[in-house]
Amino acid sequence: MRLRDHGLAVGRLEPGAANAVTDVPGVRVGDAPGAASGVTALVPFTGAPRRYFAGRWSLDGGDELIGGLAMTEDFGALSTPLVLAPPQAAGRIYDGLLAYGFGLDAGLPEDAGWPPGLIAVDGVPAPAASLHAGLTEEHVAAALSAASGDAPAEGQTGVGRGLAAFGARAGVGTASRRLPGGAVVGVLLAANGGEPGSLTVDGERVGPRLGLAALGPERRRTFAAVVATDAPLLPVQLDRLAQRASFGLVRVGLLDGNTSGGTILALSTTALRDDAPAGPGAVRASATAESGLPELFAAAAESCEEAVLNALVAAGGQPSLDGSPPLPADRLGADR
Repeated sequence: MRLRDHGLAVGRLEPGAANAVTDVPGVRVGDAPGAASGVTALVPFTGAPRRYFAGRWSLDGGDELIGGLAMTEDFGALSTPLVLAPPQAAGRIYDGLLAYGFGLDAGLPEDAGWPPGLIAVDGVPAPAASLHAGLTEEHVAAALSAASGDAPAEGQTGVGRGLAAFGARAGVGTASRRLPGGAVVGVLLAANGGEPGSLTVDGERVGPRLGLAALGPERRRTFAAVVATDAPLLPVQLDRLAQRASFGLVRVGLLDGNTSGGTILALSTTALRDDAPAGPGAVRASATAESGLPELFAAAAESCEEAVLNALVAAGGQPSLDGSPPLPADRLGADR
């Protein structure tokens, strides 16, 4: 079940065919469960790895983006799959991505998987030792092997296992928007945090009527998101897209004064053309005109907002690792 299965929607733009990040051509998603959590992988290319422009916005400086942070800031480009996983298992996940890269090119060049892209998602209420021991290189390999262009699983799946938001079980969510000119913007995110009374659906605050109790003070309020688009955007434009995507997290109520950390990474699958060199030592790149950015910003924000709600609704019908209650989704639109 998803938000629209309850007759509700977010924003004014039309969703893509699956209303998922995989509506962006070439984007694939896979996940693998662990004992106390799991990993979720997003692969923004088909076939062999290739470089793509990327940008990011972080709430607290970007500690969640491990490995690819410096490359994103310095070069504005990456060539790696992106894996969302608990920070306690970061070393093992990093090794798994290294193994993936070595399997493609023993030299691990910058255009074939270096540096590994790991986005840490904190907040699972499990002992750090169990999170560290429960996820291995094999989980990374399994998630990458499972990656497909089908609509991703949502809720308590992959890195979403054990996550909760607004007092209810949550986890992984996805959504997309298709712009009139044909470009697609899609979001894959992990939601963890938010206060019950703040939950909002398309501008209507619904949290107070749901009767959910606040998450305990010991749980870190965090989020992580990947925004993908086939619109051609330069790194500085992708920085702005990531920042504007956060508006959707504010609107739904997930990002607030209690949020302790979070990162949004935005990428363009079409702007960098390594296959069309402009000359020795040069590549071709393309960009969207300034006048075309506002609709992309709106699409990213709407997709983030709906992805959070999809995570909550999907998780409601799934078992919870930490005993968080399901969201009473049938009451979301009670006053409409």
